[in-house]
Amino acid sequence: MKIDLWFATPIYSHDLQGDRAFLIQQELKAIIQQEYNQILTQDDANARSYIQSRQPEHRQVLHKYDLVHTHEFILEQAALFIKKLNPKANHIEIRESWFNFYRPGDSQEVHTHVHHTHPSFVSGSFYLDAPENSGDIKFYHPNFSAPIATEEVGLETFEACYTAKQNRIVLFRSHVPHSVMPNRSSKTRISLSFNVYIA
Repeated sequence: MKIDLWFATPIYSHDLQGDRAFLIQQELKAIIQQEYNQILTQDDANARSYIQSRQPEHRQVLHKYDLVHTHEFILEQAALFIKKLNPKANHIEIRESWFNFYRPGDSQEVHTHVHHTHPSFVSGSFYLDAPENSGDIKFYHPNFSAPIATEEVGLETFEACYTAKQNRIVLFRSHVPHSVMPNRSSKTRISLSFNVYIA
């Protein structure tokens, strides 16, 4: 008997530690309050079940500020992942990057990061501040409409959760449906999300 696994859904994660984690934390914390205050001035800041702005000036965090260490780290991690997915990719770049603020009780519905005109290849999140129980990121089978045959973990597992943790980066193909579970902590969870394109 033979079973072939043709349609894997890869998810990449890495926990950053040491001096590099400290440098990235310092970079992001130096601008986070300024960005948060600016987002709150936008009409769409509270349009979802968490705080985020879709205005162009708030979707370019890595380019808007001089986040050298953060930008370099994300590109490095994305390159490691993309090398396994598409070894012939010659160039990668981050075109969108933005902050998400999940207050206690906040969550996010199931969505993808696919743009119809020019879809990104990989998307991801880096957790700047993630208290315990502040909401896992949950991934779903790309064939989201497929019936669930079983709730047990197996070859056709329908869902997979990754715990939000400070200095953790999670990368996934942009078409993979995902959501954010409710923040059950008493503090705000902060993440930097981004879309990576290849050529």
